[in-house]
Amino acid sequence: MPGKTRAGNQSHPGDIPSAISAIFDQVQNASANHQKNIVSLHKIFVDLAKLREKTKNGDTILVGEKQFEQAIFYLLLRLLESKKGASGNRVVKFFGGFMRYINDKAGQDPIDEEDIDDDNVAYTPAARFTERLLDKLLLRGLNAKEKMIRYRTIQLCSELVFNLGEIENKIYYDLRGGLLARMDDKEQSIRSQAAIALCKFYGLDDPAELEENHLRPLSDVLFESLAYDTQAEVRRAILVNLPVNKITIPLILKRARDIDATTRKLAYTVLEKNVTIGDAEEQSIGFAHPKALSIEQRELIIRNGLGDRDENVRTAAVKLIEKWVDTANMSAHVQDGGDIHQEELGLVDLLKMFDLRADKIVADAIIRIFESNPHIIDGITFSDAYWSTLTPESAFLARTSVEFYESRKDDTRLEAILPVVTSFAFRLQENFNILVDGIRSLDQIMSVLDDEARVLRQDQLDNKEFVVMEMLKIAISLDYGDEIGRRKMDSLIRDMLTHDFLPEELVAPCMEVLSRLADSERDLIRIVAIEIVQALRDPGDNEDEDGDTQQDMDPETSFGSPGPTPSQTRTAPKRREDMLEAERAHADKIDKRCLCICESMLERVNGTLENNSSLDGIVKELVYPAVQNKDGDSRELGFKCLGLISLISRNIANMALAFFIKQMKIEQNPEGLKVIIMQAVFDILMKYGQGIMVEPHSTAAWVGHFTELLKREETSEEFRAVLCMGLAKLALPGLIVDAKVMQLLLVDYLSPQNSHNQKLKQCLAFFFQAFCASSIHNQEIISSLFISVFCELCEINSKLDDNDNDEVVFMTQITSMFLDWTHPNKLYTDKSNEQESAYRNSCLHFNIARDIVKELLHSDSNLLKVHKKILCQQLLKLYLPDDADENTVRYVNILLDKVSSCRPLSDAVSKNAFAKFQNSFAKKYEKQLEGLSAEEYLWKKIQFTI
Repeated sequence: MPGKTRAGNQSHPGDIPSAISAIFDQVQNASANHQKNIVSLHKIFVDLAKLREKTKNGDTILVGEKQFEQAIFYLLLRLLESKKGASGNRVVKFFGGFMRYINDKAGQDPIDEEDIDDDNVAYTPAARFTERLLDKLLLRGLNAKEKMIRYRTIQLCSELVFNLGEIENKIYYDLRGGLLARMDDKEQSIRSQAAIALCKFYGLDDPAELEENHLRPLSDVLFESLAYDTQAEVRRAILVNLPVNKITIPLILKRARDIDATTRKLAYTVLEKNVTIGDAEEQSIGFAHPKALSIEQRELIIRNGLGDRDENVRTAAVKLIEKWVDTANMSAHVQDGGDIHQEELGLVDLLKMFDLRADKIVADAIIRIFESNPHIIDGITFSDAYWSTLTPESAFLARTSVEFYESRKDDTRLEAILPVVTSFAFRLQENFNILVDGIRSLDQIMSVLDDEARVLRQDQLDNKEFVVMEMLKIAISLDYGDEIGRRKMDSLIRDMLTHDFLPEELVAPCMEVLSRLADSERDLIRIVAIEIVQALRDPGDNEDEDGDTQQDMDPETSFGSPGPTPSQTRTAPKRREDMLEAERAHADKIDKRCLCICESMLERVNGTLENNSSLDGIVKELVYPAVQNKDGDSRELGFKCLGLISLISRNIANMALAFFIKQMKIEQNPEGLKVIIMQAVFDILMKYGQGIMVEPHSTAAWVGHFTELLKREETSEEFRAVLCMGLAKLALPGLIVDAKVMQLLLVDYLSPQNSHNQKLKQCLAFFFQAFCASSIHNQEIISSLFISVFCELCEINSKLDDNDNDEVVFMTQITSMFLDWTHPNKLYTDKSNEQESAYRNSCLHFNIARDIVKELLHSDSNLLKVHKKILCQQLLKLYLPDDADENTVRYVNILLDKVSSCRPLSDAVSKNAFAKFQNSFAKKYEKQLEGLSAEEYLWKKIQFTI
């Protein structure tokens, strides 16, 4: 006898599958009807949930729920087998919305008494259906063999994750484990969907439960895939769906350097969306707001974003920066009656969050904002009040605005924002006086301040100095048609350069303004050499304070014998040996200031020393003594000036080179001085070329000097980088091209010991590619070094405690790099050139094959089995010309036969690769190998030699 049935207002059970199927047919065609169909399907679900039967023992059979479950599961199974397409995606979206709807309604509707268990816990039809859906369908589908079923199951899971309501702990961990397993799926689309689903679980892990169950944290898997998954689609899926917080921000910033341009753009888009949180009425600072980021992170975003090679990425970065400007002062209030616009407030507040002294990245960012939104800069008013109350941020904003209008050649707007020269000179003088007062004040009270107060005062002083520096940069762009203003500015700059308290950082911008005010380069040299330097060194009675420092020179450091100068005809100044300690310190301080000024001037001089006699006194009275000075700072400045003077005087360059060679060999010289000497040497050689490489400093002699320096192991990273960059500059135009030097450069570039020297690696990475592509002669040099460099690197690697797999990958990459550099097709040459045939048929790779086979035959070879395997595999990648010399072909063929008979390879991979190359070689050169056997060929060679 059937049990009692509690009926509701439902359709006949036979109509249920048809009704549900009709709903699914509608939703797969369009998304507009989803909400209506969700309500309809929910009504069917509710009606069927009321259909229950009672058994004789009082148990309840959920007849209606089973009918609904069977109908839904049947349609979902058909969905799981469907191919990718918009129709299936719409059904997934619809079903996700339906699950959210029934779980939401279950929490709102009254609970049936029969759905409350003995522990007074509600177990609603929605909860039962959710658990059966997961347990009977989705968890099983995650491990299906067919990739389409796995894909649709994962897609459903990612759509349902936040719409499941409450589920049992066991089902949660089963689902979590299934999704994690799919993160290793070979199909990228499945990994992407799994990542989307797992991102919605982010933050739900209980550390105690994970430790108890020995489970890996979900975040570790997501972070690892975000960084290392080979498919950009997977990385993007995690990037978009991963919650943004303090932990994930650094990971998102790393994707701003992703190899995929779309991923890089997406990183900035994600950051832009998280600058603020909340709606428009109640916004608050988000995790990507500049105030929530560190200064390093802010600068990294700007540097990477604006420096990206892809225009779309740069545009996304600019939008992020614009959002920063809009929200930088979101907590600030504009004062009524103020002459400050909202755009200016946002820019100034944003600039306060950066280190404006760091580099040009902030200025580039502001200029890009002006370019994309001209109304922002047009809204800034550069009134008298603006120039009278300059802060570091407002001064920086004014300077970048001037640069922006100059780049656009907008003279009208430039004239409108720049003040009158006389007025600006007085304001510059006022700010400089404030700076000088601050320096004096700090010097007087420095000893009584604690560390915190000292840092605070120094920061304040740095801000004042920065304002003066920005004003000097603006002064370069002023219109000096007004003679009164020009004279006032000229007088002010001269006074600043001779002032005792002028910071060294302001010397260069002062010199830039002075060069703008001077009538000519000759006039600039006269002003500096005769007026400014003389005023500093002879402030009173026109006597030289530091004495005749050219007497009793150390022969080891002397590079010339300066002749008499006008200053030596005057009354002999006080000798340094006769000075008191305070007098010597003051004289050194004055000389350092003069050297700094001269260095800045010489950087702007293009004429020759012979045409500027005013420089003679500086060279003989200031520069020569400075390089003999025991004080490190003065000596470095002296070497810099000597290097610059050598660029405008051939005679001094000849003497300086000999002096620099001596100094390079002195081990006791500090590393900083060695770097300066090396830079000066390369500048001189690049300036005069082969003309200066004569005896005793011939090209061969320079090769010897540089080889000796490259072989030194105790040099600093900076010195080695400068040395390698200089040699690369000399090699590209063909000034110094030597096989020994090239081999040492190759080892420096490829050695793991220099892996952290990014300056060296960046330079040489470009150099070797350009060097090899520029001529076939250069390719021949590099190809001839292949085996020797390979063996040396193998020896270096064997001494390191690296993983064997890492070494194999590393050495394989090196060999591939060599083959790419020396490939004939990579040579930049005119196809119409007569050398085309030589270029196409060059035997560069042929010679590499010969060298590899020789090394395999070598009885004293130190190569390990793994290294020989790499060489054998690379044989298959060689470019072999169609028409090769017959004798060379026969010679290589004999070597190949000897390897097989005399030095057989031990492992299967090497044997197979070698045999494959040998067969292809014999087939390619079948014509050349016809006729003579190996023994006959060798006998013929012997007879020819006799």
